Amino acid sequence: MSVPVPASLPGARHRKPRGPSALRAGAAALASVPPGRRLAAGLGLASVLAATVLTAAVDPAAPVAPDRVPARETSTFAQVSGD
Repeated sequence: MSVPVPASLPGARHRKPRGPSALRAGAAALASVPPGRRLAAGLGLASVLAATVLTAAVDPAAPVAPDRVPARETSTFAQVSGD
């Protein structure tokens, strides 16, 4: 059995329904993109992530080239001072 609520109470008014959530809006936007474009975007993102991981995790196999000596050994000051 329900008891009628007087219309003068602030909580008794009808409220507008909320707009779509961000998740639903994102899903709707994703659904409107053609599958080929979604695949291309996904593969692009995967390649960027893979390159980032490899750059951070893998040490270079070759040593520094011999013509690339540190700057402190080739500076004018080092040559003049005899270091």
